[in-house]
Amino acid sequence: MCSLPSVEGPQPGPTHIGRVIAENGYVEEEYVLRGTADLFTYDGRWQPLVERAEVPFATRILVRRPGDPAQADGAVVVEPLHPAGDMASAWPRLGRMLTREGWSWVGVTQDVAGLAATKAAKPDRYAELDIPAAGLGYDIVAGVASWLRTGAVEDLVLDQLLMTGASYTGTFQRVFLGEGFHQRARRPDGGPAVDGYLIQISSGAFRLGGYHPLSESSTRPPADHPHRIIQPRDVPVIELLSEGEAETNLASRRPDSDQPGDRYRLYEVPGSCHMSAGESAHSLLPPTVEEPSTFPMFALAGGALHNLRRWVVDGIPPPRAERIELFADRDAGPHGAAAEALPVVRDAHGNACGGVRTPDVDVPIASYYPHSTLVDVRTGPPGRRPIAMGELMGAMQRFPPEKLRRLYGTPDDYRAAYRKGVDELLAAGWIRPADAERLHLRSLAVTF
Repeated sequence: MCSLPSVEGPQPGPTHIGRVIAENGYVEEEYVLRGTADLFTYDGRWQPLVERAEVPFATRILVRRPGDPAQADGAVVVEPLHPAGDMASAWPRLGRMLTREGWSWVGVTQDVAGLAATKAAKPDRYAELDIPAAGLGYDIVAGVASWLRTGAVEDLVLDQLLMTGASYTGTFQRVFLGEGFHQRARRPDGGPAVDGYLIQISSGAFRLGGYHPLSESSTRPPADHPHRIIQPRDVPVIELLSEGEAETNLASRRPDSDQPGDRYRLYEVPGSCHMSAGESAHSLLPPTVEEPSTFPMFALAGGALHNLRRWVVDGIPPPRAERIELFADRDAGPHGAAAEALPVVRDAHGNACGGVRTPDVDVPIASYYPHSTLVDVRTGPPGRRPIAMGELMGAMQRFPPEKLRRLYGTPDDYRAAYRKGVDELLAAGWIRPADAERLHLRSLAVTF
């Protein structure tokens, strides 16, 4: 079991309280945590071992919770913050759902690069904070989770603690589970501090990003390492992958399970992408040649988190879905740049087959692709340069009006078909009622 930190705070959070937070009566508070954590590496058999014990650190956490504790639902989400700017990569998709339903959220600065960005933005405020080694964040987050379960945060109503993250911090959770940090994070009674995990937008078989090294002295495990596949644990785990991650995920797929010691779901979502317009933590995304994707992954993310909590509390298994269909031949169609990426089987409209079905691909107004081409700002259009960010940003190609009329007849007929698909998602438990209404409203903007 990891050690518990000492705490200073709270003080008001340093960020601007956005409209979504303020309109739901939430407050943001910041705590400084000081303590020690163990840094790990691997032995010659890929087993974790302590490289440096009890390394001192000082970091901060952000707490977003209902200002009136009586309005709190009791569910708390802990999110390790992303190295890129110390951002909350899962919050943009989940923030509305959390604040709408009375959940609380805790963000943990846990990465060397993330802390450096935070200190650069406010050097006076954070001058004394220090994470001295890359990889220390795993044990820091384990310590924070254990500390949260002691009830130490005043007015934070905590009945269940769930962990989530997206992209790099989705992978963080896979390492956290695979290398023993989940077992180190314990409640005072010895039970698991974290009751369940929602791993978002992270493919375990993606060789470069699907598993992180434990420290600077170690390398990431090879592509066939079993820990890249989620193993049975004492709490449920849901993986929510976009179409872009499904391209590289074949080697880390495993069957869903409802067994008490192995509760697991894998969702691969056709039409979705790593980063879509309006859902990214980046406020300013670089321009793309193609129209940016607007696929509404937020609805499925909110539904998955709600279902994860229900699995924990009531033992109700969430719905299941097929996997996205892939070609075995890399030359069979377009795919991402990763060496392990495989082409997706597409329907007559250019959208992916299989996976979690939504009306955006079953009642489509566009074809969706999980990658795009960045405009080269050095030369201006039509110059192009394929770089990593374009791999992450999804694109869409809207159908011309004549095709929409051929498919649906009138805009009202389209909206009725789309509404029927949304209602079926809601009835099957995939999405929350408020997000179903958001999807209905999106369809009203479609004209042809």
